[in-house]
Amino acid sequence: MLNYFRERQEALNATPGRRIYNVISAAVILAVMAAVFAGLAPLWIFWATFAGSCVLDTALTRKWIREDILRDFRAGQPQ
Repeated sequence: MLNYFRERQEALNATPGRRIYNVISAAVILAVMAAVFAGLAPLWIFWATFAGSCVLDTALTRKWIREDILRDFRAGQPQ
């Protein structure tokens, strides 16, 4: 499990585009949370946004890990 967390962290920080995606994803969640606290949005909107963000993050991270491992394998580097 620790190996997965390490690979996930490396995949998330591998490129500037991935880091920008992480910042934008966190900003959207925080903005929706702020809207809920301010009373501008119902709580279910936050939970729906949070769940969608988790699903998208998981799918993209798994894709990025596979791409990185395949790229390293093709380059002849040890995994």
